[in-house]
Amino acid sequence: MSKKRKKKKDATADAANAPPASRFRWIKAALAAVVTAGVGCAAVYGLDVLRERVAREPAYQVSASSLRLVEGPSWMTPGILAELDVGLLDPDFPQRFSLLDEGVAARIADAYERCVWVKRVKRIEKRDPRVDPSRPPLEIVLTFRRPVAFVETPRGHCLLDADGVRLPGMYREPRLGAERLLVVRGVTTRPPAVGEAWSDEGVSAGLRVVRAVENRRRRFHLASVDVSNVGGRRDPHESEIALVTESGTRIKWGKAPGPEASRLREKSPAEKLAYLAYVYEQMGGRVDGVLAYIDIPNEAVRRRSAAASRLRS
Repeated sequence: MSKKRKKKKDATADAANAPPASRFRWIKAALAAVVTAGVGCAAVYGLDVLRERVAREPAYQVSASSLRLVEGPSWMTPGILAELDVGLLDPDFPQRFSLLDEGVAARIADAYERCVWVKRVKRIEKRDPRVDPSRPPLEIVLTFRRPVAFVETPRGHCLLDADGVRLPGMYREPRLGAERLLVVRGVTTRPPAVGEAWSDEGVSAGLRVVRAVENRRRRFHLASVDVSNVGGRRDPHESEIALVTESGTRIKWGKAPGPEASRLREKSPAEKLAYLAYVYEQMGGRVDGVLAYIDIPNEAVRRRSAAASRLRS
């Protein structure tokens, strides 16, 4: 006989031979263990049933259509808003779901991260609708890729964000709804696929200039950034970057902001903008279409059909 079976037999014998009080305590302890286990199982089952009931309550039910962005940034058109529909991004997403559904927040985040317009899902926060009914039960905070410029191509205009990532769509006119953006011209490489960065020296240089001047676009009537001479590929003696106003005045900018411009001790973007503001002030604001060009590096201007003259700040 094995030691384990012998110990069990001895324990049973001890319980049978024990005094009545001792046998009662032993039976009571055994019953208590059985009852505790039963109560534990019932509690777990009861919690599961309660969770299912709560999850089915109308207050916890959310419609997938309510996840659509109702209002976005000023540049966001109705067409772009429509692309931010979770049902389009994830066709298998349920029409209705409960706030208590496991994994629903992760699934919503995955859906939005598939959208090129969304740079990052910052957070998804659930709220108990019984605590504060005035607040949305599900708050989704997104960081969008902000369009900053168009790039002119033979087929139309491509839209880029500040990182040079191509955004959806091909546009006939360089306009995003009511928003006009600067156009980068003189790019010779083909556009990348939507969602990919445009790896081109001219595009990169043009975007650096766009970021430097975009807040002054209206003041100086700027329309485009010409990068056809980046690297001096057309004329090494001419300005690499030129801004062009709405009426065709050319503004020679020099090099794009960066280490090379600093090494050559070019004016900083702030100094170039200050000189440009000085010229506009000296001309009484009558620059666009009046001047043939403004040469920022050499602090010179030229009227149309007139000789160039120095205009120092």
